[in-house]
Amino acid sequence: MINQISDNFYCITLPMTFRLNHVHVYVLVHNNEVALFDTGVNIGSALDVLEKDLESIGQSIKAVRDIYITHAHGDHCGMAGLIKKESGAIIHLSCAADESNRNYSATDLLIPQVKKFYLAHGLAQQEVDHSVIVLRGIRDIVTPFKGDDLLQSHEIREFGQWQFEAIFTPGHSNGHLCYHFPREGILLSGDTVLPHITPNLSPDLFDVNFRPLENFLASLDEVANLPVRKIYPGHGNAIENVRGRVQELHAHHAERTQLVLNCLGDGPKTTFEVARGVFGQDLPDFDKFLALNETYVHLLDLAHKGIIREEQDGNVLLYTVQ
Repeated sequence: MINQISDNFYCITLPMTFRLNHVHVYVLVHNNEVALFDTGVNIGSALDVLEKDLESIGQSIKAVRDIYITHAHGDHCGMAGLIKKESGAIIHLSCAADESNRNYSATDLLIPQVKKFYLAHGLAQQEVDHSVIVLRGIRDIVTPFKGDDLLQSHEIREFGQWQFEAIFTPGHSNGHLCYHFPREGILLSGDTVLPHITPNLSPDLFDVNFRPLENFLASLDEVANLPVRKIYPGHGNAIENVRGRVQELHAHHAERTQLVLNCLGDGPKTTFEVARGVFGQDLPDFDKFLALNETYVHLLDLAHKGIIREEQDGNVLLYTVQ
């Protein structure tokens, strides 16, 4: 499905086979050239939908000159390599996102890290093995690619009549970028600001210094201070009350932090034990994975502030209030 935002500026909605069943790709057209902001995921009919929607405005995959990626998650960059092979497009993303893409594509490096992390944080071996299968499947929906142009925060780019700025907004992922169009008052927010759900926050298993929650909250403040009248997110409807949505996301994480602390009130727990206290005992397999990630980033933030401490107990890590 394609919708026009303004002259030669479009939103194409592509299907996904997940619970979150769609992702938006944003399109600029200048003469016979196209710039894409994200690409969608390499599954099912997504490429056919993208091709047909581009054809409906007189363009094609071969016309894609530039691909600007918000972050290196499969639903946002999964077809970047495929489109580049077809059109020769230049792939733009942040240095940190390019590094994450390389690390998470190297399964011989990734799988040992995954097993070590999730076992240490309280998942059973069977659940860890399932997580490995899930991650292998996620990598299969991304066609291999590497960045051609590594963007710095606040770097200005132009395409036809448009001028836009790359805004570094880490949190949901390490290396996330939003794209700000100051003349139009538009922000393409990727997964930093979503209208009806909160972006999942997860650790970077290859960067122990990355603090997702601290970075995410700072990124929200960065977005709130931009002269933006409308946000176009990676999923869901456009957002007009930018500051209001940012405040809601801040409040959500303040509440989540308090829930995590409450769960530690009766003694030391693993991350997964805390996650079950916050999210419930009867979680589907993939939700266990997401819940543990989200809980861990809150524990990491609390430990960094000195409110709780982390202790080794055999092969697992326990958290307790100071």
